[in-house]
Amino acid sequence: MSLDMSVVTDPDVTHALPQLLTDWRARKQWDTMSVPARDLHLAILKAFLNHGQPPKVDPQDKALLDDLEARDLIVMDGETIQHAYPFSNSDMPHSVTIAGITNHTVCAIDAFGASAMVGLSGEVRFDCGACGDCVSVKIGDQGLTLLEAEPQDARIWAGIVEDGGCAASNQCQSMIGFCNEAHLECWRSQQTGDTVGFSFSAAQALQAGSATFRPFMARDAQSILQPSE
Repeated sequence: MSLDMSVVTDPDVTHALPQLLTDWRARKQWDTMSVPARDLHLAILKAFLNHGQPPKVDPQDKALLDDLEARDLIVMDGETIQHAYPFSNSDMPHSVTIAGITNHTVCAIDAFGASAMVGLSGEVRFDCGACGDCVSVKIGDQGLTLLEAEPQDARIWAGIVEDGGCAASNQCQSMIGFCNEAHLECWRSQQTGDTVGFSFSAAQALQAGSATFRPFMARDAQSILQPSE
């Protein structure tokens, strides 16, 4: 799977993305996915978008779910879908509201990319990783334009981690939002060992998230937003 670099104009984001997502991107392999697996993946995303939660798992879909999990498109918790990037069925410190439906997201960058994935405006909210205060970001123009960030100098840390395992348990743990650069640096000073990564503004995080998640639904965004019967 390739990133959609057409939405990236910031040179720092262009530099950062290949370092952040190499292994995770490679495992998607859209061109080798069966039609039933693709349809199930879209149905899962549609359930989150329309209802704020994953669908109930059909035992007959186990092989397809195993395939989606192997591609790191979903994460299962027993017989329940825990994550379907960018959305999470767990209580997380970051969320996105699209068309009146709020979903938790697996990480802060996921929250910024969800609106662009479906081509709609949205609102991202996350708790500062240092002080816990809420940060709110409004997004417009088919999910691609930053309209407002409060506070204006909010930052998103995108850490570089070793490949391996699912993104939710490694890469996403290092993608955290903060009120400002000072809070980010305070958090970094408290970590054991070196922290290697990129400090994004809200506008940069939007470009990074949009480039990552627009390919998820490049041809299916309109159909997936139709309410289920």
